[in-house]
This record gives sequence, C-alpha cells and structure tokens, in this order.
Amino acid sequence: EGMRAFKASQGINNYNVNAMATRQEMRSYVCGQCHVEYHFKGPEKRLVYPWSKGLKVEEILAYYDEEKFKDWSHAETGADALKAQHPEFEMYSQGIHARSGVACADCHMPYKREGAQKISDHHVRSPLLNINRACQTCHKWPEEELKARAEANQARVYGLRNTAMDALIELINDIKAARAAGRGDGELAEARDYQRRAQFFLDFVEAENSTGFHAPQEAGRILAESINYSRKGQIALRDRK
Repeated sequence: EGMRAFKASQGINNYNVNAMATRQEMRSYVCGQCHVEYHFKGPEKRLVYPWSKGLKVEEILAYYDEEKFKDWSHAETGADALKAQHPEFEMYSQGIHARSGVACADCHMPYKREGAQKISDHHVRSPLLNINRACQTCHKWPEEELKARAEANQARVYGLRNTAMDALIELINDIKAARAAGRGDGELAEARDYQRRAQFFLDFVEAENSTGFHAPQEAGRILAESINYSRKGQIALRDRK
C-alpha cells in the first residue's frame, strides 16, 4: 500500500508486473532481469536499474548525471567515464520486434517438438543459426535472403561504430594534448563531458551484442549522436584556445 500511495502521489499508475504483464511480455521480462544496463549504488553496492527516466540511452545517461555517478575516471583525460554493461533489453525495446509483440524467447529459444510436446529450445543462441524455426515462423522468405538482410543491417551499424570509435579517439587525443599544454580543469570540463557522452553512447551499442540487429535505426541514431558529441568536444577545445 505504501508504494502504491507513493506512485499515486507522483501521478504514476500502479502496475504489478506479476499480475498484469501478459505471458508474452513475461517471456522477455525474464531475460530483462540480467541482459540489461545496471550499476551498483553506494557503499552497500545495491543493484540498481537506471530506468527512472526511461529506457533510452539519453534517459539512462540523464539518470547517471543526476546521480553524479561514474564507473571510473579516464586516466589520460580525467573525464568521468561510464561503462555500459549489456543493454540488450533496452535496445530491443526500441525495435520493430518488441513493437510487434515478439519476445526474446521467440527468436533465441524458438519452439520445437520433442515427441508429442511443444517446448522452447533451450539451446539459446543467435537466431541466424536457426533461421528455419527462429525467423521463418513469421518471415516467409528464403533463409539466404533473411540472413543477408540481417547481415546488411549489422554491416551498416558496424561501419558507424568504427567511425564513432575513430571520432572518440581523436577527441581523447585532443584532450590529452590540451592537458599536456597546461590547460586547466575549467578549460577542459566541457570537452570531458562530451567525451563521457560520446563514450557511453558508443559503448551502449558496442556492449549490446547484436551489432544493432535488435533495433538497427536506434543503433544508428545512437552512434550518430556519439560522433556528434566527439566533434562537439573537439570544437569546445578549439573555441577555448
């Protein structure tokens, strides 16, 4: 009752996942217990999902900024850095499969027959290794075409990822050079903040383990933002000369 009353005071509708989630939703929520972004808060190292503002990368970053949280300080630039864990659930939630009501288990643990029983395959693996049962239940195209479509999406994301990495390294090198030239913390603060953002956005896609497949357009958007942050950091350094 206490939590329900508190939610009501904040204008949040009460939601009991155990009672109100559909069976299909539960087949993804069970994966979302671990395959997510999280951090350990405070000296007690309490597990926290940083979702109070939402599941998108910028909403998670806003939570971390509000908490003044960092995973470590970058040794060469002094920036307060974040390390994404493995935000598969968050990325999947922004994709077409989630919007269409497809659960994680539909693709990674597709149904199969064992005698007279229909069960989920417990050989958890990439759907591309099991296209017949994982993909063709819904997508009525040849296996070769489905595999080629998935790999084309992943190739685009991989290319953007490499560009984002190059941009971030260039920013890091510029901050290092500025520190070596004697520029103080005040002059470097804006560029360091852009490094924190660029690095977290890049790592959000890199650590997510699908090379963008779970949400290709969202992955591309995030990497484009990462590149933009790196370039803004370089501009901030240039404008303070």
